[in-house]
Amino acid sequence: MQTHIIEVKVSDETLKRLDERARHIGQDRAEFAGKLIEKELAEPEAPKADKTFDEILAPIRQGFAETGMTENELDQMFEEAREEVWQERQKANGTR
Repeated sequence: MQTHIIEVKVSDETLKRLDERARHIGQDRAEFAGKLIEKELAEPEAPKADKTFDEILAPIRQGFAETGMTENELDQMFEEAREEVWQERQKANGTR
């Protein structure tokens, strides 16, 4: 296989994380970066099944935490929305 050299701009933090991950699995920076690129391009349309449900929900949890809402307030908001949808369906079906 012929190899090529590419130049990529990354932040200092990204470079630090790349080096840490590469060291963790016993590879150097270039080898690890190359494997990451190859892995990503191997199946570009494949779903990301390598994430846990907890990892997928992390941004949602963070957004919820930033709202300052309590769990009870969130429950109430969903209950009100559910009731509103139910009422609309009842009207649309002519059952009210």
